[in-house]
Amino acid sequence: MRLAILLFSAWSLRAEFLRIQVTVHDMDCQSCSASLESIFKRMRGVESAEVDYKAGTILISLGPQNRISVEQIWDAVKRVGFTPAETKVQVRGVVAAGKIEVQEANRSYALEGHAAEGKAEIKGSMSPPSDPRTPIVLRVE
Repeated sequence: MRLAILLFSAWSLRAEFLRIQVTVHDMDCQSCSASLESIFKRMRGVESAEVDYKAGTILISLGPQNRISVEQIWDAVKRVGFTPAETKVQVRGVVAAGKIEVQEANRSYALEGHAAEGKAEIKGSMSPPSDPRTPIVLRVE
C-alpha cells in the first residue's frame, strides 16, 4: 500500500512539457524538414516528432520525466536556420503567483489568463521573445 502511494505521489509531482507544436517561418523544402525531424528524434525525452513542411509546423510528443524546455526546441529550430514562431504547448506543472513551474525543465513561465493554483495541466500558446531577457509568457487557452 505504501509503495502504491509513493509511486502515485511521484507521478503526480512530475512537471514537464507533454506536447509542443511550433510554427516555423521559412521552412519550405522537404529535405530541410527531414533534417529537423531527425534532430528532434535524437533528443532524449522525445517520443515522436512530425514535421509538416507544407503547413510549416513541427509537432513533438514528449515522454514521461523529460527535461526538455520550449527554449531548447526553439534553439534547435534556429540552429537549422529557421525562425520559430507561435508555439502551442501542453504542460504539467505547479501554478503559483501567476506563474507555472516546470520542474523537470527547471523553468518557470508567467501565465496570461486564468489557471487554478496548485498542480495543473495547461494547454496554451507561447511565442519566442525577441529579446532573450524578456520573460516567456504562457497564454492559457
